[in-house]
Amino acid sequence: MLSKFLNTKTLIVLLVLLVGIFLVTKLTEKEDRTFKSQLVEIDTASVSQMKILPKLGGDDNEIVFTRTGGEWKMESAGKVYKPDANSIKNILTELIKMKTERVAATDKSKWKDLEVTDSTAARIQVLDGSKVLADVYLGKFSYTQPPQQNPYQQRQQARMFTNIRLVGDENVYVVEGFIKMNIQPNVDSYRAKTLCQTNKDDITKVSFNYPGLDNFTLTKENEHWMLNGQPADSTKTARYIQKLQRLTSSNYADGIEPLSSTPSHMVVIEGNNILPVELKAFPVADTLHHTVITSSRVPDTQYSGEKNKLFERVFVNRSEFFDQGMQQ
Repeated sequence: MLSKFLNTKTLIVLLVLLVGIFLVTKLTEKEDRTFKSQLVEIDTASVSQMKILPKLGGDDNEIVFTRTGGEWKMESAGKVYKPDANSIKNILTELIKMKTERVAATDKSKWKDLEVTDSTAARIQVLDGSKVLADVYLGKFSYTQPPQQNPYQQRQQARMFTNIRLVGDENVYVVEGFIKMNIQPNVDSYRAKTLCQTNKDDITKVSFNYPGLDNFTLTKENEHWMLNGQPADSTKTARYIQKLQRLTSSNYADGIEPLSSTPSHMVVIEGNNILPVELKAFPVADTLHHTVITSSRVPDTQYSGEKNKLFERVFVNRSEFFDQGMQQ
């Protein structure tokens, strides 16, 4: 009788254990189905187009990046621009890097609070032809401060998080990172900003052509800079060449009509392993800009000569390269 009771008790315990294992398995399977660790999986080489879509009911315009071969172009509000290739690369890299930290919501009730609705989120689509590779809402951004530490310990960095929702998925995921900061509704955020970029050691010649004013040429001979045959001051010349190594501006001067199609100033940068870069300045009647500046590296783009002193930095006088009082 006792043996029969024990066998029955053992069977009940085993049954309870089996039911427990079954329930845990089902819950785990459900969690696995909803918890995507890798939200976006794309081969960047196959991306032909990327779209930044405006918030529903907002005033912003759609921004479309299209790749043909190895070249990207950008369109918005009927205008075509040359984009900054690094901006595109950064966005795609951030999308691929997104790893889920946790699930913030499993239904629509929290979408508004987490800013992942059509009217609150930044939305980005990535395509290969007509095939949608990724369609993502980028929602609320947050960060956490590290706990107070011993002053002798290495300071930890604050952690930043973004709420993400995939189109067609009701779940909202929290990922570490600040990808939303790379997605701006302003088209100027993605426009090419680099007028000249090269290794300063590769520059061997800079020609200054100022019609009606002065013309002179800097040439590098045996590691020494010469200006029209005279030795130039090495420190001053190095300082100027350093500016040309990466010359940038985000002050665009769209729609400003030059007073003449002939530039008043032109600088041509030449050297080893680089294509010549032509920088031109055109006077304008607009006193806010004084001149507009163009670069052969960024066709069809005009930059303000006055803002951030771009004209002053590029189109210098020959005295810039000599010690004060030196015979020129």
